[in-house]
Amino acid sequence: MKKTISSIIITLLALCAQAQDLYIGTFYVTSTDEEALYGDGADKWAKRKPVICEMLKFEEPDVVGLQSATASQLAQIKSGVGTYNLAGDILYAKALELDSTNVVDGLPEGNTCTWAKLRKDGKAFYVFNFCFEPTASTALTSATTLVNAVTAINTEKLPVFLLGDLGVSETKTAYSRLKLRYEDCYTKAPVKSAEYGTFSGFDLDANHGTERFDFIFVSKTITVKAYGQLQYGYYTQESDGKYKRRLPSTHFPVMAKVTLP
Repeated sequence: MKKTISSIIITLLALCAQAQDLYIGTFYVTSTDEEALYGDGADKWAKRKPVICEMLKFEEPDVVGLQSATASQLAQIKSGVGTYNLAGDILYAKALELDSTNVVDGLPEGNTCTWAKLRKDGKAFYVFNFCFEPTASTALTSATTLVNAVTAINTEKLPVFLLGDLGVSETKTAYSRLKLRYEDCYTKAPVKSAEYGTFSGFDLDANHGTERFDFIFVSKTITVKAYGQLQYGYYTQESDGKYKRRLPSTHFPVMAKVTLP
């Protein structure tokens, strides 16, 4: 009997050791070139950067895919957060190990995707961070190319995360193409906090729709525990003396708590 109990305990400990929790997300930063297209001119990087860095330091994610950020912005985020490294535009905690990184070739012009093979406590997984143009046909072509690239790169059939800005919402075929192979954390999570769609255009007071443009897709073997849309912001004093609440980007950060198989 004692041997049986001991065997059960050993088995449970082994299973616990194999499972690996991750806090992972995607964030469309809004480049310094793009920010002028939105807002009223007060949504500048110099004001947004500290909010973004403090948000990341407080949340302490394992991995975040960053989109629409210049090389200078990426370097400033890395420096401002402190305990992270960059694999292209993929920000990952220094506690993780980087095996390899590269970009996905063959995407339409203006569409990008960086990938990285990472390890947390020896457990390996792939992250693909994409940013697609906001046209239905281009997004579909890019999504198809991405699915094929993941198959070609992930020959070990490791757990996979696809993070990023799809360019179009979940109502378009590009979304369906990814959903055929991977799970959308938003639909799979038993715990969910998402008040709006993921695009804001720097305008917190606008009548936000519910369409999502920013996604976290995962392999079907990954357990999704929770999904959240972060609502960080800051205030500026306006010419009339009143204060206005502002957002750190034109898109809301999206995060998910998951467990690797």
